Amino acid sequence: MASTYKTPGVYVEEISLFPPSVAQVETAVPAFIGYTEKAFKNGESLLKKPTRINSLSEYEAWFGVGPNVTYNVYLDTNDAVMQVIPSSTFYMYESLRLFYENGGGKCYIISVGDYGGTAQIAELTGGLGPLEKEDEPTLIVCPDAALTDGSLYDFQQAALLQCARLGDRFVIMDLLKSDENTPNQSVVDRVGQFRNKIGINNLKYGAAYVPYVFSSLPKTIRYRNVSLFRGAPPGTALSLEALTSDNNAIQLIFDLANAKKASDTLKSYIAVGAPGILTGTSKSFEEEFKKLFDAYATALAADKRARLRDIYNFVQKILVTLNTFQGTLPTKVGATPNPASKTNSVSFVLKDDITGVIASSGIKNVMETLIKHSNASKADDALDEVFTPSADLTTAITFVGANAAATDAGLVAQYAAFPQAELKYDEAKKAVSAAFTSFINFFYTIQAAAANYERTLDTSLANSFGVYKDILAKISTSTSQLPPSGAVAGVYAMVDDQRGVWKAPANVSLNSVVGPVVPIDNVQQDEFNVDTNAGKSVNAIRAFTGKGTLIWGARTLAGNDNEWRYISVRRFFNMVEESVKKATGQFVFEPNDANTWVKVKGMIENFLTVLWRQGALAGAKADQAFFVKVGLGQTMTAQDILEGKMNVEIGMAVVRPAEFIILKFSHKMQES
Repeated sequence: MASTYKTPGVYVEEISLFPPSVAQVETAVPAFIGYTEKAFKNGESLLKKPTRINSLSEYEAWFGVGPNVTYNVYLDTNDAVMQVIPSSTFYMYESLRLFYENGGGKCYIISVGDYGGTAQIAELTGGLGPLEKEDEPTLIVCPDAALTDGSLYDFQQAALLQCARLGDRFVIMDLLKSDENTPNQSVVDRVGQFRNKIGINNLKYGAAYVPYVFSSLPKTIRYRNVSLFRGAPPGTALSLEALTSDNNAIQLIFDLANAKKASDTLKSYIAVGAPGILTGTSKSFEEEFKKLFDAYATALAADKRARLRDIYNFVQKILVTLNTFQGTLPTKVGATPNPASKTNSVSFVLKDDITGVIASSGIKNVMETLIKHSNASKADDALDEVFTPSADLTTAITFVGANAAATDAGLVAQYAAFPQAELKYDEAKKAVSAAFTSFINFFYTIQAAAANYERTLDTSLANSFGVYKDILAKISTSTSQLPPSGAVAGVYAMVDDQRGVWKAPANVSLNSVVGPVVPIDNVQQDEFNVDTNAGKSVNAIRAFTGKGTLIWGARTLAGNDNEWRYISVRRFFNMVEESVKKATGQFVFEPNDANTWVKVKGMIENFLTVLWRQGALAGAKADQAFFVKVGLGQTMTAQDILEGKMNVEIGMAVVRPAEFIILKFSHKMQES
C-alpha cells in the first residue's frame, strides 16, 4: 500500500480482515531410542541421528532387523525345559513391529549402537540429546532401557525432564521385567520399585504400563539357534540325538546338522580370508568381479594380460571351491542307514543336486565358451593364454564336465587378425564379462538349495520328534515376552487418528498379542491405579474373556492431580499449546495494540471452536467450553506493554474419560 499519493491514477488497497488460522500439530509421532542391527542410509552413518521413517520396511532397509540370537536350553532328567538363556536380548525391533501392528505410522528412530554388547544406560540416555533438537516427535519410547536393570529409572527421569522442558512430548514407560517365581521380581514388586525410584518431578508428562505381553509376531527358531545342556546352568553340553533312541529320528538330526554345516560353509566362502575366496574389502562376488574389471580397465598395456588372468582365475576359483565343497557332502543311499550315519543320507542329497544343477544350468557351455576364447588367444602365442594352466584349472574344467581342448575356428581366426595382443585381451574380457553372472548364479543356486534343505529338514524334525518340538515351543514362549511400550505407542497413534488426542487411549485391544505375561485382577489393579502415597498410577494391561487383551488404564504418573490425572488431558494440552505457540509466532514484533490483540484472539478462538465441535471440549456453548483473553486491562498492564509483553490467557474445559461408571439400583414400590 502506498504511503503517499502523488501521481494521478487509481490505486488498489487489499485490506486483511480475517485472522490467520492455527494448524494442529501432530500428536502421535514417537521417537524410539535403542539398539539396531546397523545404522546406515546411502553409506552415511545414522548413529545417534534422529531419522524419520514411515514403515517397517524403511526401518529394515536402514537399521536392519532383530539380533541373531542363540539359545542355551537347560533340560532336567526328564528332558523338560528348565530354563532358556538367550545369547543377547534387545527389544527395539520387536517393539517397533508391535507399534506398526497396532496402528502406528511415522516415527523417529535414534540408534545408539548395535547388538555387539549389552544395553548401557549412558548410551540410551545419550540418545535424548539429539532428540531434543527435533521438533516433530511427541512421544518418547525406549523399550531397551528395561534391559539396564536399576539404571532404567535414570533414563526415565531424564526423559521426563526433557518433556517438561520442551512441553511438547510425553513418555511411555516400561517397568523392569517381572518373574512371579523369583523373589522381589513379581509384578507387584516391580511396581513398588518403580514408584520408589522414579522420583516426584515432572510426573504429569509420563505414563507407565504393566505387565509385559506375550507377542504373537512370527519368530523363526531353528536347530542352528539351539544349544542343549543337562541340568541347571552352567549344565553339561548335550546333543539333540542323545534325547532319542529312534534311528530314523537320529538320522534326520544328522541330515539336518549336515544341511546346517553346508549352509554355513557356503556362506563362509563369501568372505575375505580362508576359507573365503574374496580379497581386499569385497563383501560379495559382485564386488569382487567389479574390482577385477576396474583393475583391468585402468591397467597399463603391459599389465593387461595379468589383470585379465585375475578375472579368469577368479572364475576358476569359484568352481574349484564348489568342487571341494561337493566332496564333503554325505552320499545318497537308498534306505536309512542303521545305525544312523553322518556320511550317508536319504533325505539330504545336495551332492547329487549339484551334479543335477551342472547338467541343467548350462554352466558347462559357459565354461567351454571361456575355454574357447583362451585357446583362441594362445593359438599364435602361447603366452597369451588367459586361463593360467594349473591343476586347479583342470579341476574346475572336470567339475563342470567341460572340454579343455574346446576350440572355435571362427574365434581362432578373429584373434589371429588382431594386430595387437591388447585387442585380444579386450575380446577375452568381453567374453568373461558376459559370463560372470552365470558363475555367480550357479553358486547362489547351490547356496539356496542348502538353505532350503535346512528349513525343510528342520520342519520335518519338529513335526516328527516331540521333544524337539517342545523345546522350540518353550523357547518361543520365553522369548516372546516384550515390554508393552511399543504396542501402546501404536494404540496412541491409532486412537489419535480415529478419535482424536482427547480420547483416552484405553479400553482398546492390542493386536499381535497373545495376552499379558502376568494376569492382573481387580484387587491388584486397585493398588496399581491409585497410589495413596504419591499418586504414581501405573496402568494395567489385562485379558478379558471374549474381549482379548485390553489397555485398562488411562492415567499419567500424576494420578492424584485433578488437573493432569489423565493421559488424554495432558496430551491434548500439549497439542493445543504447541499449535497455538507456532501460530502466534507470526505476531512477534507486531504492534502490541488492539488490532493485533483482536487477530490473536480470533485466531485462537476459531481453532478452539473447531475442537469443541469435534468433541474435545465440554460445554453446551463455545463460551462454556473455553475462553481466550488478551488486552489492556484484561491480561496486561501498561507496564507489560512497555516491557514488550503480550499476555494471552486461554482456558479449556477438556473432556475427561469416564473412568468409573457407577450404576445405582434400588427397589421401587409397586404403584398399580
